[in-house]
Amino acid sequence: MKTIVIGTNHAGTTAVRTLKRLNPEMEVVTYERNDNISFLGCGIALWVQGEVKDPNGLFYASPEILTNEGITNKMQHDWIGIDVKNKTIRLKNLVTQEEFDDNYDKLIIATGTWPIVPEIEGIHLENIQICKNYYHAQKIKAANENKDIKNVVVVGAGYIGVELVDAFVKAGKNVSLVDIADRIMPSYYDHEFTSLVEEEMLNNKVNLALRQKVVKFIGENGKVTKVVTDKEQIDADYVIFSVGVKPQTELLKGVVELDKKGAIITNEFMQSSNQDIYAVGDCAQVYNISLKQDTQIALATTAVRTGILAAVNIASSNTLKSPGFTGANGIDVFGWKMASVGISMTAAKNFGLDVEEIMFKDSDRPEFMSTYKDVFIKIIWDKKTRKIIGAQVASLNNHTEVMYMFALAIQKELTIDELPLVDIFFLPHFNKPYNFITLPALEVIGLNYFKK
Repeated sequence: MKTIVIGTNHAGTTAVRTLKRLNPEMEVVTYERNDNISFLGCGIALWVQGEVKDPNGLFYASPEILTNEGITNKMQHDWIGIDVKNKTIRLKNLVTQEEFDDNYDKLIIATGTWPIVPEIEGIHLENIQICKNYYHAQKIKAANENKDIKNVVVVGAGYIGVELVDAFVKAGKNVSLVDIADRIMPSYYDHEFTSLVEEEMLNNKVNLALRQKVVKFIGENGKVTKVVTDKEQIDADYVIFSVGVKPQTELLKGVVELDKKGAIITNEFMQSSNQDIYAVGDCAQVYNISLKQDTQIALATTAVRTGILAAVNIASSNTLKSPGFTGANGIDVFGWKMASVGISMTAAKNFGLDVEEIMFKDSDRPEFMSTYKDVFIKIIWDKKTRKIIGAQVASLNNHTEVMYMFALAIQKELTIDELPLVDIFFLPHFNKPYNFITLPALEVIGLNYFKK
């Protein structure tokens, strides 16, 4: 059997390596448009701000590793066509411009997403930069180190935008953050959490230009000088434009079923509507347990697990069903260590779900210890079934790993009433006998006398 994987980042790299381990006799071929593979995009801001010294550490695999494992990997090859009847794909060598066909028995689409770039006046001026791959990161790092660049505007207050704001502030830039939403990171956190980071941003003199829509960019000599919103003009020597992404699935229209955003619709085996084509990573839908529906969850951890699923199911003729996904994620910006899983209260309302919540604040260690910090936690559950469907945590100390437990709780359909019975150890060095995880649930069931 021969399996071709198109795209060799998180999902694609995981898929090809898993396939070869499970079936060493299988011919495994992967094609990648770039001249590098498996770049950790979530480490871009760390490299930009200087925390990561050697960018080579942001590549967790290499062409040499794949070759040594018996995988044929061809970089700088663009996928330009597909013939499902004859089970071939059309490719273009971006170095030689040669076009050729390659045949497959099974095909895995791992093309990911690409930043959305709307046709706004001036969007193509120099010094307006999108952020996705290694080469974008190189340019952004150079800009952050350029002393002549003083005024930086970040358009888009999602994870990428907020992380880069933090990096630019640490470099002493004058930073503005523009977003049409009324707060930062609205897809992941409720206002109780985003307000913590926003306060620190304001303390660091970040211009929070929220509830504002970019209408055009003004430039001189081909370079951007101002960002014009529907409310003001903001001086800019450099602009990061990061307002969202879209799946790279144009070649699959009419070939497999796509959702309205262009993501590939898959079953529990990561199989598309064509039994010989699987889809993994950001370009594919997965089953969102909290919403009880298929959605796109564009996270590296989701991508890796879908790569494993597709590979196992190709090697075993569909024996491993997806356990569902919770979208666990985290961020460390402006001193705050935050993580979330499932859906927020804001998202629950938007989807019309009947849910309940508890917002809780406590010390992370007993107050008799010499040091301790506040922890903020929110838990969300379905009102009827009482199953936990979301959680968020934030602290100046790192407690983000509790989201692992909440991810499993959602996958295993734990109820808010069962949460206090989870076997959580106690040691004063780390936590309280009744800590910020169990105390909120105890309050929900009426045992709030444990709280001072």
